[in-house]
Amino acid sequence: MAFLSSLNIPLSGMTAERFRLDIIAQNVTNADTYATRPEDAYKRQMVVFGEDKSFKTVLLRRMHQPGRIHDMYKYIQLKGVQATRVVEDPTPAEPVYSPNNPLADEFGYVYESNVNVMIEEQDAIEAQNMFDANRQLFQAMQGIIQASLNIGKG
Repeated sequence: MAFLSSLNIPLSGMTAERFRLDIIAQNVTNADTYATRPEDAYKRQMVVFGEDKSFKTVLLRRMHQPGRIHDMYKYIQLKGVQATRVVEDPTPAEPVYSPNNPLADEFGYVYESNVNVMIEEQDAIEAQNMFDANRQLFQAMQGIIQASLNIGKG
């Protein structure tokens, strides 16, 4: 039943958003860290999403071989979304004058991470909303599939 592969889309979306929430939690945990040098300060991490093309890539390569049937829709399985990579926010670390801090440099500065907790909270709310939307889509699709399996049962 190829139509069951459509469940991969919301399931992969929920998995990707859960990973995004894990990265946001890591950012919030490190928001109040300091370093002696700006390059040593914790840098905010961000998740980049992309389409899971694993099956489609193989399929397209094989279909462009001579003698292959070009009815792609018959063979494509829907994979959904995936977290393709985690990148660092390029915003520079903020210098904070704190001469009594043991990490202070010779001028009395420490460098704070570039994590803004308010932005992380907004991202967490967005990720949670996207997770919930994918969950609701999955539940609706389950209902549709269940109803279609019951067609013809008297």
